[in-house]
Amino acid sequence: MKLVAPFALSTLAFAMTGLSASAFADAEFERKVEDRLAKLEQQGASKGNMLGDKVTFSGLVEIEASMGDKTEFADKSYSDLTVATVELGIAAEINEKVDAEIVLLYEEGETELDVDVATLSFEDLIGPVDLLVGKQYLPFGRFETALVNDTLALELAETNKTAALFGLEQDGLTIGAYLFDGSVDRERHTENYGLTVSFAQDNFSAGFDYISALSESDAISEEVDAADLESDDGAISLSGSLNLDAVTIIGEYLTAVDDIEYNNESRELSAFQIEVDFAAKIGQKDYTIGFAIQETDDAGGWLPEQRLSFGGSTEVYENVGLAVEFWRDTDYSDAKGGTDEKSNNIVVQLAAEF
Repeated sequence: MKLVAPFALSTLAFAMTGLSASAFADAEFERKVEDRLAKLEQQGASKGNMLGDKVTFSGLVEIEASMGDKTEFADKSYSDLTVATVELGIAAEINEKVDAEIVLLYEEGETELDVDVATLSFEDLIGPVDLLVGKQYLPFGRFETALVNDTLALELAETNKTAALFGLEQDGLTIGAYLFDGSVDRERHTENYGLTVSFAQDNFSAGFDYISALSESDAISEEVDAADLESDDGAISLSGSLNLDAVTIIGEYLTAVDDIEYNNESRELSAFQIEVDFAAKIGQKDYTIGFAIQETDDAGGWLPEQRLSFGGSTEVYENVGLAVEFWRDTDYSDAKGGTDEKSNNIVVQLAAEF
């Protein structure tokens, strides 16, 4: 008995020591695993926060239902339901001085999914002067409207090109100058350019723009082959808006400096717009009601000579809008390249943005 007891106690102590060491090792292992998992979660959250801080995504979807008594002034009525616009945008802050933007655009029946905008912007590149370079919409014309349809000035002069735009802004005054590549043969040299000046305050804005080649606009370049172009002295645009509480007045006048001559033809194109918009609150909803008159000159066969429009819009859900527009187009006379016809149309648009 006296010999066995110390041996048994030693054996029991050794066993307990082994169990304690094993338990301690297991606990230490678990602690290390938990620490590692916590670090991975923190790294993942950090990366997610960096992505959220540096990159933003946006989108726009517009569905339109339209009908009218004539298709392009022909004696045939029409009705249509289309995905009018899909835009997907990505904006990234590369660093404190450089940002990048990409916009993809799809328009059913008009534009296949394509890169609409792809730019890099450099803040304070030369003193207070910024640089925006890449595929972009040139700052020629303002094309403002509260209605569904694009303005006739936009349809005539909107220009999407690869360009380098230098600009500065101070106290509401914005000044810019840009160079851009043209079409076909003129693409050998970046010889096209433009200027833009605008001033904006809380309740009004005014702008002046010049572009050296109106024939480079998206619409005209489809109608006039650059190889047939004989003369184009550019165009100017004057625009402004005035906000008087519940009433906003928008105006724009755009004209070619001289005749655009091509293939033994000449056109001195212009477009004019006056729009009055009213803001109203009915019940718990805000509404915008707009009236507009637009005219073009020397655009027979391309655009209507006059458009009268009336429409309204409201937000039906957060970031979801509903709009309707009635418009009456009057075409040019036969002698001016038109049909001498009139057409009445209506469009209803459902739009969501995020």
